[in-house]
Amino acid sequence: MMQGFRLDVKHVCFWTLTIVAGLLVIFPIGLLVLNSFRDVTVGKLGFSLTNMTLGNYWEAYSNPRTYTMLLNSIWFAVGSLLVAVFLGGTLAFLSERTDLPFRKFIPAIVMVPLIMPSVVKGIAWIFLLSPRVGLLNQAWKALGFNGVLLSAYSLPAMIWVEGISMSTLAFLMIGATIRRMDPTLEEAAAVSGVSTLGVLTRVTLPLLIPGFAGVFLLLFIRGIESFEIPMLLGFNSRIFVFSTNIYYTLRSSFPPDYGLGFAYSLTLVVLTVSALLCYQRMVSRAERFTVVAGKGYRSRLIPLGRWRYLGWAFMGFYSIVGVLLPFLILIWSSLLPYYQTPSKKALAFTTLANYGTVVGASDFWLSIKNTAILTGGSSLVIMFVAVISSWFIHRTTIRGRKILDFIIFLPYAVSGMCVGVAFMILFLSFDNPLYGTIWIIGLAYLVNYLPIGSRFTHAAVLQIHKELEEAAWASGSGFWRTLRCIWIPLLLPALINGALYVAVLTTKVMSIAVLLYGPDSMVLSVYLWRVWDGGNPGEASALAVILIVVMGGMTLLARRLASGAAVFKDA
Repeated sequence: MMQGFRLDVKHVCFWTLTIVAGLLVIFPIGLLVLNSFRDVTVGKLGFSLTNMTLGNYWEAYSNPRTYTMLLNSIWFAVGSLLVAVFLGGTLAFLSERTDLPFRKFIPAIVMVPLIMPSVVKGIAWIFLLSPRVGLLNQAWKALGFNGVLLSAYSLPAMIWVEGISMSTLAFLMIGATIRRMDPTLEEAAAVSGVSTLGVLTRVTLPLLIPGFAGVFLLLFIRGIESFEIPMLLGFNSRIFVFSTNIYYTLRSSFPPDYGLGFAYSLTLVVLTVSALLCYQRMVSRAERFTVVAGKGYRSRLIPLGRWRYLGWAFMGFYSIVGVLLPFLILIWSSLLPYYQTPSKKALAFTTLANYGTVVGASDFWLSIKNTAILTGGSSLVIMFVAVISSWFIHRTTIRGRKILDFIIFLPYAVSGMCVGVAFMILFLSFDNPLYGTIWIIGLAYLVNYLPIGSRFTHAAVLQIHKELEEAAWASGSGFWRTLRCIWIPLLLPALINGALYVAVLTTKVMSIAVLLYGPDSMVLSVYLWRVWDGGNPGEASALAVILIVVMGGMTLLARRLASGAAVFKDA
């Protein structure tokens, strides 16, 4: 009788979780699809089959500017991934496969750009590449060259800055692929008399092509849905990509063109889903390109000889452009009442007044409070739901558990901007007290980042043997006691690492909050954008420096708490 009761409770909990997750994930996305085919205004949003039309798509794709935007989006995504692969891939190769002295410092250097939110990097590079006062353009002219080195308000600058931003992800993914490669074939080629360069071009790179293709697809998805860099560098110069055009039609234009914005949003969903399906198909066929053997091995390090100086030069170049220059120019700008190119004359104007203004603003403390609540609450809820979901998916035989897995994974294929649009439609469809509060942002964070949290818990759960929980069941322990006494202690590194990673994302990403925030639900990333857009570069720089310090502290805490946890070495 007790066993039957437990089974009933288990099924009730499972289907409750599945239904709630389905309502939070599928229903908003379904509303986005439906309303993109309707002639809608604010009062007409919702689940209705009235006013059905193809006019939104006709308006979108009969306009030549749409194809310019589409071309910009593709160029931006492809260019950014190429820059990221060049920077991150080269550093991954130097770190994993060469005998470059001091290569152990490369991972620490590459991880620093992850600390800097994209909106912060965008502001920093405006100070560096502004056509009129940019530090690098001023230096370029001082060397006797005409014109500018690169204008911050151009597509190439957008590609460059986004490529640096994505280089950390490229480094992690390519480094993992290189690290797991069996060097047997390389050694066989070397023994046969093939030169080091020949081994690299004829053996190593062909074996890595499938893994590189997967990296390219994931970075393309990241680029096509990027918002912060295109918003800062391209919006005012009318260089639109999908994400910024969606923001413009829904939040910036007056009156908002909801139908057009929804049509663009659904197109972006189709693009990201198609790219993700291609990636999954490539991964499912990866067995024919297996480069990892089932035995212990150690990759052969390639001696660089005199080429080590070039390796050091590349490390130095990345350290300067990816870390030092952006951070130092923000500090410099934060100390001035108005921006000036660094000089002895400008040094006399330095002051901490901008920091005092930022800290003294009521909106700053409101954004700190809202960000702390959202970051802490979202991280805890996401990891709790993720661990429960992982148990149902990997530890039970309930029919329908694959449905739950699909529902949780679905938002991974939808950009954060489109998740924000979907929740905007949902909560504008009926009278409710949530719209414009931090709670609607928290629900959107839950949907958008649950796939990431579940990645941590899925991997960790699969490494825990079933015998431990079976022994607990046999001893009379219920699910919650087993979860508290066995699972939580064993999964603690995974939960901490996952929660802190989600916390970093919710603190730095702006695309969701910028669509859903209200006067009392400002978060730090949106507040930084508003300060910058309000024409206060010094205050924006001071706020950016504070945000970098906060993010750096969170990252160091994550590394300390999760150090030594083998489950997360490749997370």
